[in-house]
Amino acid sequence: MDPSEWEQTLFMLILHAGEARSKAKEAAEFAKEGDWVNAQRLMEEAEDEQLEAHKVSAKIVKMEAGGEQVDFSVLLVHALDLLILAWIEIDHVYETIDMRKRLKTLEDEVSQWKNRELRS
Repeated sequence: MDPSEWEQTLFMLILHAGEARSKAKEAAEFAKEGDWVNAQRLMEEAEDEQLEAHKVSAKIVKMEAGGEQVDFSVLLVHALDLLILAWIEIDHVYETIDMRKRLKTLEDEVSQWKNRELRS
């Protein structure tokens, strides 16, 4: 693979991993507001971006496994670092959404109890 093609491959990995992470973070903001529909939509988009990033990463691994020399560079380290951060961010946001949904359910139950007490 020529140097410009290699650089383009790394930039594609950075692009998709970065988009995955950004969409997950945005989903967390919607979850904070209780907007589960948009949170879920963005998590699906984050997963799609993550899948594209993973395809690029797998291509790099296959290149190396096939005997092709993979140039080590700061750009490669950054791309792989961003890929890992995106995976972590997506997992974290799924946990955050679940926790926020459970918290909202508890808040609603407490509110119902308080309203019953006020009517009594």
